[in-house]
Amino acid sequence: MRFGFRYRRPLPIGRIGRMLLAGLTCLTLGAMSDPGVARQFAEAGTSGAAPAATSREIRIGVIGDSLAEDLWYGLDKVLGARKNVKVAKYAKAATGLIRDDVYDWQDAVRDVVRESRFDAIVVLIGGNDRQSIWIGSRRVSRGSKAWLREYERRVARFMDVLASTGARVYWVGLPAVRSERMSRDYRTFNGIFRAQARRHGFAYVEIWDDFIDQDGAYTSFGRAPDGATRQLRKEDGLHFAPAGKLRLGEVVARELARELGGTRVAR
Repeated sequence: MRFGFRYRRPLPIGRIGRMLLAGLTCLTLGAMSDPGVARQFAEAGTSGAAPAATSREIRIGVIGDSLAEDLWYGLDKVLGARKNVKVAKYAKAATGLIRDDVYDWQDAVRDVVRESRFDAIVVLIGGNDRQSIWIGSRRVSRGSKAWLREYERRVARFMDVLASTGARVYWVGLPAVRSERMSRDYRTFNGIFRAQARRHGFAYVEIWDDFIDQDGAYTSFGRAPDGATRQLRKEDGLHFAPAGKLRLGEVVARELARELGGTRVAR
């Protein structure tokens, strides 16, 4: 899959922030109705610094599995309507970091950066990784100490490749899901993602609390970007419904605004 971007050196992170925040002052798009997020962009764009020219396109790549496809949809609605922002999708369903014999994400990322250069890369992956790992001819059961060590090694190796792209990387944690067993595993995965993101100097974006109820449990419904309570998750208890995709994009856009505006994303 190719995005069609011409090769250019990624912008320095500070300049990306100035361009995004100044250029997106009018973020009152239909999908971006959270006044807090819109105000955050607007205030950053009027902080006293001279607005940067917005003719230079800001390129954001969204990478991962089918959950990343949901994220891309929402983030594109939130940011993609601006002429100087391009949100591109490089996602493939039913993939992950376990079955590299089926789809090798390391090679895929290397291939795409040969054709494209991103100023920022947003990653959401891992939802399909609840399975055994083969190390040579040895099958390692999911959740075992050996499995966790190998999975952490694979995550670190993938992050090494992402780091080599020169883009600012935002790693988005997995969301809570209907299955309690899956949610427990996803929390474990998120712990690995968070630690490795910190080690690699990436921003880690936590979305867990944005898709649970007041008791901390999974919920299919919640606040949509328009302020109404709507269905956020699909019937499978995993993927995002249309309103949930917009909510997901809004959450990640807020973190982009926070860090690119000069405030570090909380880890």
